[in-house]
Amino acid sequence: MKKRMLVAMSLLLITAGCTKDVDVVRYGHIEEHWQAERVTMNSQEPVVDAETILNQCEDEVRLTELAGETFSVLGMAYATRAPFTTDDYDGYSFNEVTYVEGDAVYALCRSDRMDGIYRAVEIEARPAYLKDEVGTEISSLPTIHVATENERAALHKPDAFYENRQDVEPYPVTLMRISPGFNGTVEIGIGEEDYFNPAFHFLPNLRPSDVFIALGRHTETNMPLLLTSYGGDWARYSSSVLEDADLLNGADSLTFRRVFEGGTMNPMTLYPLYDLTIDMDGQKVTKTLSMRYRPSHLYTDTVEPKEKTVAYLHKYPYHQEVPLPYPDAMNVSGKAYDRLVEAIETARPSTKSGEMNDYKYLTLLRGNLGQQFEVSYQQRSKKVDVYVKDVKTGKVFKMSSTGAETFQELFPQAFE
Repeated sequence: MKKRMLVAMSLLLITAGCTKDVDVVRYGHIEEHWQAERVTMNSQEPVVDAETILNQCEDEVRLTELAGETFSVLGMAYATRAPFTTDDYDGYSFNEVTYVEGDAVYALCRSDRMDGIYRAVEIEARPAYLKDEVGTEISSLPTIHVATENERAALHKPDAFYENRQDVEPYPVTLMRISPGFNGTVEIGIGEEDYFNPAFHFLPNLRPSDVFIALGRHTETNMPLLLTSYGGDWARYSSSVLEDADLLNGADSLTFRRVFEGGTMNPMTLYPLYDLTIDMDGQKVTKTLSMRYRPSHLYTDTVEPKEKTVAYLHKYPYHQEVPLPYPDAMNVSGKAYDRLVEAIETARPSTKSGEMNDYKYLTLLRGNLGQQFEVSYQQRSKKVDVYVKDVKTGKVFKMSSTGAETFQELFPQAFE
C-alpha cells in the first residue's frame, strides 16, 4: 500500500513539474500569412516559399563589405505580410532578398524594420533558380558622363517637366548623366559642407536607372534651379531651388559654367561640377556646385532591430486580401501585448475547452513570427474561464484566474 502511494505521489510530482514547464507561447513561421515571389530580369514566380526568404540572412556571418569592382544582380525575392486590420499597420511586414555575384555570391537582405539598410551574407552557390541567370551588371562606383546631343534635346520637349514648362528655362549645356553605383548616395551642394536634398540613392536592382542632372532658372524669380530626372529622354524632370543663402537672397545677374568632363566617382571625393557667378552689390562672386558619392554601409550590428509585437483578437480568420475592420478585430501592442503574453503563459494543459463566442481567434505576432489560437470561454458563477487552443498542435490550455482577468481587461468586448 505504501509502495503504491509513493509511486502515485512520484507520478503526481513529475506531472506537476512537466505542467509547470509548459511553454504555451511558442512563436513560429505561419506560411498562410505570407505572399512571396521571386523575380529575375525575364521571369517571375508569384508563389514561392516565404520562410526561405525570411531566413536567408539570419544564420550566416554578416559582412562589412562585398568584394568586387562590378556586381551582377541575379534576381530578387520578396515576402510580404499584408496589414491584419484596416486601421493600423502593426502587422504589416516587407522583406526583400537580392542575390548578387561579385568575387563571391552574396545575399543582401532588408526589411521594413531596418530603415533601408542591407544585411549581407556570403552564400555557397547561386540558388537553383538562378543557376543560369546572366544578371544585370552594376559597377561598384557611379560614373558621371557629359550628356549627348539627343539627351540634351530632351530638355526641350513640351512634357519634359512636371512643373509648368513656361516657368523653367533649362541650360542644356550643363546636362550630365550619372550611371548608377551599386549601393550608395550621391550628395550635391554648394561649398564643401552644406549639402542639400534631393540626393540620389542607388540600390542593387535588376533595372537600374541613370540619373540626369542639369542647371536652369525660374523665369519669374530668376532663382537658380537643379533639374533632375531618372531615365533621361523618356522621363520628366523635377526642379529644386539651389539652397544657398546668397542665391536665395536674389542676384542681379546669374551665369553658369560646367567645369567637369566626367569620370568615375571615388568614395567621399568632392567633384566640382558647375561654377555659378552672381553679381552681388556690384561684385562678381563665384560659387561652385559639387557632388560626392557616399557608399551605403551594411548592417552588421549584433543587436537585432526591435521586433514589432502586436496581438489580434478577431471574429474571422485572417485573409491576406481582406483586412479586418474594427470591431471584427481588436488589437493590443506595447506593454499591453506583454501583459497578454504573461496572461497566456499562466495557462496549463486542459483536457476540455469552453464554448466559442463571436471572438474565437487570437493571433500573436512578433516580428516575422507568430502563433495562432482558437479561444473559448466558460461562464462560471463569478468569473469566466478562458481556454486557448494552439492551432498548429491542437493542444488546449486553460488560463489561470489571474490570466483570465487580464485577458478580460484587455479585450472587454469579448465578454459583453
